[in-house]
Amino acid sequence: MNTARRIRLPPLARARYDAISRLLHWLTLGLLVVQFMLGWLMPETNDVKVPSGVIAWHIGVGTSLLVVVVAWCVRAVTRQAPEPTDQSFCVRAIASVGHIALYALLLLVLLLGWLNASGRDWPVKMAGTLHLPQIATPDSPGASIGEWHSASATILLVLIGLHVFAVLVHQFVLKDHLLERML
Repeated sequence: MNTARRIRLPPLARARYDAISRLLHWLTLGLLVVQFMLGWLMPETNDVKVPSGVIAWHIGVGTSLLVVVVAWCVRAVTRQAPEPTDQSFCVRAIASVGHIALYALLLLVLLLGWLNASGRDWPVKMAGTLHLPQIATPDSPGASIGEWHSASATILLVLIGLHVFAVLVHQFVLKDHLLERML
């Protein structure tokens, strides 16, 4: 006779994201905060031949962010998601579309930045040492898409704001402890 007792996890433990997913989420946020600050502090780049200072830091943080976001996307596809909270189908659908849009836009902003830097013939290095391949040439449209990179980053910032607003509504209006899933 099996006398082993089943361990019942508290509801929060069952519904919480795993440690790796939480780490990648908060690391992405931290790198994005740094990246947006660097982007706003960056001087005009039209006549820059060799990136240095804030521009070089922006490229370096961007490559690090690209690695983290790709790892996060792979993790999101391969991990078992926590049990969904008790929400309507409509709310879950909006959340799902919002998360997919965040992932897609994050990747788009990062790839446009890489394409733009490559098109300017700037070296794109991971952590200042590992050269990433040039994915555009100076005579390609890559050099002229800096405005697309900036515009998509602005849209990303708006989406992040909506994401934070939704979390705050869940935390303080609906009081469903959704935020605790990612803490």
